[in-house]
Amino acid sequence: MSKVIEIIDLTLVLQGKTILKIPYFSLDREESIALTGPNGAGKSTFLFVMAALQKPTAGTVSLFGKNVKDHSLLELRRRMAVVFQKPMMFDLTVMENLELGLKYRQINHKEKENKIYHWLEKMRLAHLVKRRARSLSGGEAQRVALAQALILEPEIIFLDEPFANLDKEMRQELIDEIGKTLKAGKITTVMVTHHRMEAAAIADSIYNMEDGEIINREFCN
Repeated sequence: MSKVIEIIDLTLVLQGKTILKIPYFSLDREESIALTGPNGAGKSTFLFVMAALQKPTAGTVSLFGKNVKDHSLLELRRRMAVVFQKPMMFDLTVMENLELGLKYRQINHKEKENKIYHWLEKMRLAHLVKRRARSLSGGEAQRVALAQALILEPEIIFLDEPFANLDKEMRQELIDEIGKTLKAGKITTVMVTHHRMEAAAIADSIYNMEDGEIINREFCN
């Protein structure tokens, strides 16, 4: 299988402290992984490096076979989506936020509308379609953020603690639903989580991190 991500001799040093030290890492197309470990292990920072949101101090990061240093980041980012622990969206309605990602894609109005309503239903958001982002609860906002990412049908998705702001019942429903959706869509996935249950539901394998290094890898059944 072709590699979506390949990292060689990566180090990241911030304010004199080594945050990441990854000799080699790769992720194949359609593979799903979870990064786990204690707070400060470097999980989210490693995800940001893979998503070309954080420049490393040294080393090579390649996405889709292209060296990030030598290639248009805009072109690469059009092929991926990122969901942050704290949702990022404009203070527009839920509908308008979902429309934004599709705005510059050459699809007709009917297809765009179908995509939006599909994800509104899937994320239990249909009743919030006219609500503005600032009036949403943390859990509601996170569901909108997930819908914003998945509506783009990315080749790879980066999830940084995506279920952290959801109540227990909604979390379990969405974990199961998102896990099935990602696998059915064959979307390459990198997820940061503290919860092994979430990791096992989404990922093919779990990378455990400590002090900015990968210490082992476990395969999920």
